[in-house]
Amino acid sequence: MVMVLRNTEIGLPAGETWLDGILAHHPQVPGLIVLLERSGSTLNTSRGAFVKAALNSADFATLQVALLSHEEERKNPEVWRRVSTLAPRIEAVLEWIDHQPALKKLPLGVLARDAATAAMIRVAARASSPPDALASRSGRPDLAGLEPLQALATPLLLVTGELDDEGPGPNQQAYEQLSCPRELAVIEGASHAFEELGTLEEASQRIVTWFQRWLCPRDGTAPTAVPS
Repeated sequence: MVMVLRNTEIGLPAGETWLDGILAHHPQVPGLIVLLERSGSTLNTSRGAFVKAALNSADFATLQVALLSHEEERKNPEVWRRVSTLAPRIEAVLEWIDHQPALKKLPLGVLARDAATAAMIRVAARASSPPDALASRSGRPDLAGLEPLQALATPLLLVTGELDDEGPGPNQQAYEQLSCPRELAVIEGASHAFEELGTLEEASQRIVTWFQRWLCPRDGTAPTAVPS
């Protein structure tokens, strides 16, 4: 039986900024995945929406969140590259979830991209109750800094394109500093946006499988990362 998730538009407070979000939920989901996006105007049309659909098809609840306000997107888009600004907003999103009775007890995963990946790592590395699993699509984990990377205990998947503008290097460099369960997936023939035929599908399936491994292991034992 296919689980039908209800989509609800929400607003989340993050200091003086209100963040747009879309929650897809059903009472019987095995876990919740937060997708950290850039703009509220593209939540339904971005490539993140494609990944969201793949996660929903695997019965995960999802919370898409735009980390920039509409005004910032128009006048100050460089905020998207400021790790120190994005990290408190991610903390605010996780705090909001912790105050939602229907969500706070669910196994929690977070998916980020670009500089939001670095902010996600910083937040998880210092959190007293971090998410259960993290994933990055075309992210810059290297921008998190050496100390957060080495301190991170949460399982982390890094998905990057072979033909990314920055190349696999930043992800490889960050991967080598991690001691947490981790996996590096370099998608052959893929650019930064995974525009090439079949590459976004492959990246999405890697992400779905990762969250299935860490949020809902079937035999009750602790899962292990697959070597890259």
